[in-house]
Amino acid sequence: KMLLHENSVVRIDPDLPLDKAALVGCGVLTGVGAALRSSGLQAGQTVAVYGCGGVGLSIIQGARIGGARQIIAVDMFPQKEEMAKRAGATDFVNSGEEDPVKAVRRLTGGLGVDHAFEAVGLAKLCRQAIESLAIRGTATIVGVLPPDATIEFPWMAIRPECKVQTSRMGGNRFRYDIPMYLDFYRQGRLDLDAMVTKRGRLGDINEAFRAMKAGEVARTVLTFE
Repeated sequence: KMLLHENSVVRIDPDLPLDKAALVGCGVLTGVGAALRSSGLQAGQTVAVYGCGGVGLSIIQGARIGGARQIIAVDMFPQKEEMAKRAGATDFVNSGEEDPVKAVRRLTGGLGVDHAFEAVGLAKLCRQAIESLAIRGTATIVGVLPPDATIEFPWMAIRPECKVQTSRMGGNRFRYDIPMYLDFYRQGRLDLDAMVTKRGRLGDINEAFRAMKAGEVARTVLTFE
């Protein structure tokens, strides 16, 4: 058992599978909320997501739910393409093989995207997200950078009327949004099943971290039983 503050507790339906509900407490809440709450995304807009881990895949799902017409997933691991497209990405860019900023502009006819999300916490990816924007675009930094990190980019890399912002825990209202996202799961709109790539026991935690760092999984769920 764990002792928690009442503000950290959200009631859910008892018939929901706990391995799926567990995902919503952090990564899914952060990613889906970044797309639906923080970014200001409107239906019909274009999106690029830098980093396709659990948070990035959740951003992709949030953008799909929000009605984005084009969702470009960017990751250095080629095995993430299948995961990203199942989540709702229309295009995939392997950043280990080509310049992702040039690829995003090519895929958008030279325009750039309306919304770019950074989902890893790397200054390099933040800069790439900013450089991917179209005129009046918004870059939302979701990943957590080191406290002393700096993001440098050429002044002319910012298109006219662009905006750079951060998103903390997806801008969510926990007691309202967690039940709502779980309803999305029930309705088939939010695919939590695809997010669980592996399962294991607490003793498998080192292998779980290895698989995560190697880009082999979306999420690994470990149980204490």
